[in-house]
Amino acid sequence: MATSIELPRSVGSLTLQAPESVLGGLMHKVFLLFVLPALLLAGCNKKSAQSHPEFAADIRMVTPFVTDRPNMDGKLFMSKGRLRVELGPMAFVYIVEQKRGWQMFPESKQYFDIGEKQVSTFLPLMTNGSPCPASTRPSECKMVGKENIDGRMATKWELVNQHGVHIYLWTDDQLEVAVRWHIENVTYDLTGIHEGSVPDSMFELPRGYTKTDMFNPARIE
Repeated sequence: MATSIELPRSVGSLTLQAPESVLGGLMHKVFLLFVLPALLLAGCNKKSAQSHPEFAADIRMVTPFVTDRPNMDGKLFMSKGRLRVELGPMAFVYIVEQKRGWQMFPESKQYFDIGEKQVSTFLPLMTNGSPCPASTRPSECKMVGKENIDGRMATKWELVNQHGVHIYLWTDDQLEVAVRWHIENVTYDLTGIHEGSVPDSMFELPRGYTKTDMFNPARIE
């Protein structure tokens, strides 16, 4: 069943294919979060995968225009260049060096393949510590300054998308992950970062999952 997601005017609209059981405000929020950074960033993250420390953290996403559930919480894990994100009915696993991963639906035991753009919300595409070379308008991207975010030093960046809208991104100076996004009235925050080992099993595709084509590629009008 096709669903048209209405985004703010400065972004456009997104058409997705999804089973009715996972549609609604929760899914709209998740896909909105993934689409916006993908419009801004394209390229590759040159930081060595093995240089990412192991850690876990909490995610908070706020989209005020999704009236049924404007807030959504989740978890993020990193270990040895591998990312895992748990949000709502979905889980994402991504292998940085291989530039591939899976979006999984545990309830239905289905998955489909994803690439680096689908995880750029969490792992901005950085070159020598900067997202500017990979941004849509590199000449208009700039570092705003340093800030303390949840007890950790972060760098604030100002980017401009193809509609001329100013986007603000904060990246953790040590981890080079996004700890905050401000996109109009949509916000994403990563807090409670706790360094420590994460089990390898969390970054594997579970047995018994079936590959599906239930989601067609996003179409931006």
